[in-house]
Amino acid sequence: MKGFINLIKPINMSSSFAVSKVKKALSVATGEKQKAGHFGTLDPKASGVIPIAIGNATRLFDYAQDKIKVYQATFKFGVETDTLDSEGQIVATDDKRITEDDIPTVLSKFVGRIEQLPPQYSAKSVNGKRAYELAREGKVAELKPKTVEIYDFKFIPSNGNKVILKDGEHTLENNEFAFEITCGSGTYIRALARDLAGELGTVGFMSSLLRVQSGAFKIEDAVTIEEFEQNSLSCVLPLDFVLKDEEIFELPRGCEKQVLNGVVLAFDDMPKGTFLVKLGEEPLGIAENAQGKLKFKVRF
Repeated sequence: MKGFINLIKPINMSSSFAVSKVKKALSVATGEKQKAGHFGTLDPKASGVIPIAIGNATRLFDYAQDKIKVYQATFKFGVETDTLDSEGQIVATDDKRITEDDIPTVLSKFVGRIEQLPPQYSAKSVNGKRAYELAREGKVAELKPKTVEIYDFKFIPSNGNKVILKDGEHTLENNEFAFEITCGSGTYIRALARDLAGELGTVGFMSSLLRVQSGAFKIEDAVTIEEFEQNSLSCVLPLDFVLKDEEIFELPRGCEKQVLNGVVLAFDDMPKGTFLVKLGEEPLGIAENAQGKLKFKVRF
């Protein structure tokens, strides 16, 4: 079996446990052990879309990772934690009250290619150890800023202390606000909470996080774990689901064995750049046009 599951991970569940639930349900449904892996982890306290690849679809990890992500998050100002999320210990407080009028004026400063300092509690490697491991030992990791891309950063207005997000209605605490962030891979939303608070002259942390899109996977089309377990096979998306925006090259019949065995052949009608190679309705892999010759980057 190969393909994808567009899964909604609930709060208080690890990404790896969500994958294990998918593998178990598919193994029961098919009678065979299944290979699976997620495309982009979500912290246990975060929820939302987590794409899970089945079988050879895991080979598209690098391709799928390099796609736009969309998050809805709440930031609480006046308090900062060591982890920059709700699980950490409070390390700073501030009495300043932020208003809805304060926020839109500074959001544009965080749109575009920006430099972002990763949180101390992050998976960044420092001299062979993860930054979060050093933080748990009481050590401060020397982290370098990284360039990330923010395509859009929107303030989500509330009605009193209520705000509607893609997963329903949320009740906001005092000095807490909701946002939608469209960004490239590798962006730390927790760091955005910290930096936006600093721009507003206060401190803050990310109080909740919902991923509503990861590349081709959107929350509107996703299934819960319960829905998946009830009818798992019908939830498997085709292998080329993540490649639906790619150009397609139809491989002429009769040469597939040569091509799949690594023989580099020239074709006159290939698209430029990278493209999806298909034999009839069957996707074979992602290839590139190397000076008129078909060269596979990923084979299925």
